[in-house]
Amino acid sequence: MVSSPLLQFQIQDIPPDGIAVVGDVPFADLEVTDDELVRCPRPLHFELRVSPVGEDGILVRGRLSTELEMTCDRCLEPVQVPIEESDVCHHLENVVGTVVDLTEDLREDILLVFPQTCLCQDECLGLCPECGKNLNDGACTCRTASAGENPWGALDNLDLTER
Repeated sequence: MVSSPLLQFQIQDIPPDGIAVVGDVPFADLEVTDDELVRCPRPLHFELRVSPVGEDGILVRGRLSTELEMTCDRCLEPVQVPIEESDVCHHLENVVGTVVDLTEDLREDILLVFPQTCLCQDECLGLCPECGKNLNDGACTCRTASAGENPWGALDNLDLTER
């Protein structure tokens, strides 16, 4: 994994009362790549408090936020989706004399809050299955012509009697 220098700390450099760390890290540093349904045009914003704990540990608390560009699952239109993880908490032990790298931990935190589904609006009508028109923009002519037809009507004509 690529490490972000912004998310690396030397444990002995952290004062007893801790340090506040605020910044932005590109998703490329987190090895999160765009695909056809989810794009990450903005960096991940982090606001962390890094504090020493005991002789050889640190406690990391804070929040992460960004905005994704996703594709609506019904109409395929682009949607801006803000995401936030406000309960970041990591307790790392046995880190004396080492460089602590939070890149992988924060990558996991933000990926866990990525939405699994996306709708542009709760009442999204989607696409017409016949012509592909976005029904949020209005009805299509093929839907209007067949609106009175019963899609199960062909089953009414089946003869299921034994012979």
